[in-house]
Amino acid sequence: MADSRQRQVENAVAGVQQRHGPQMVLRGSELAPRATLPHVSTGFAGLDAITGCGGAPLGMLTLISGRSTSGKLTLAYKVLANAQRSATHAGAAHNVGLIDLSRTADPDYVARCGVDLEYLLVGRPAVGPKAVAMIGDLVQSRGLRALVVDSLSDLAVDKEALRAFNAALPRLQQVARMSGCALLVLDEPRAPWLRWLNLDSSNLTRWAAALHIEMQREQWLRQGGELIGYRAQARLLKSRWVYGIRSAPVEVLFNGTVKAATTW
Repeated sequence: MADSRQRQVENAVAGVQQRHGPQMVLRGSELAPRATLPHVSTGFAGLDAITGCGGAPLGMLTLISGRSTSGKLTLAYKVLANAQRSATHAGAAHNVGLIDLSRTADPDYVARCGVDLEYLLVGRPAVGPKAVAMIGDLVQSRGLRALVVDSLSDLAVDKEALRAFNAALPRLQQVARMSGCALLVLDEPRAPWLRWLNLDSSNLTRWAAALHIEMQREQWLRQGGELIGYRAQARLLKSRWVYGIRSAPVEVLFNGTVKAATTW
């Protein structure tokens, strides 16, 4: 019986291929494996595994949202560090960039996250349309492996700047693809009722993002009364490569350097 069914399938496949071409029907074993998408690891294996692309995609926009102390900055800095190390030229790290609109970046903490400050470009423009122009210029320069914009919330304070950023999104996506730069935009979480009233300033950015990760800190970690790190959940709210909301635990330890716990 099994041999009979097998012959029926083979005859049907042969007929379809004869009429429509040999590549129109293939067996699953004949499918070529999907090529790995160019990406930068987030530094957290559990998070990389659920993104569907192995981390933060190169040449695309990633949105990272979360409240203060949620871990979004740490995650962004770890991506910058990994982008520097992901490939080298002439023995030197790749350049990466940070648009520090909040003007709160602490070089000591950035370095402890593994970023080589010699190969980090930091822009601190005044919030306004010129800040958006700087973002575009840096992405288009082809000299950066990754660029973090901190943050969309700061841009939203200036309505003209937000309009300029929203208008520039298609162009930013295009130049990011051309340059292969991973563009990461940080933001605050948005309440659903803001969307209902059309007051959600990050709506267009969420739509443009290939990946949207929301960080939620769960608890501080202490040892002997001393703060040694924190535990958070990284929720995958959007991915072009996987369907549905997923989450992964993220644990960060402070020990001279800021590193992902190896237990996850």
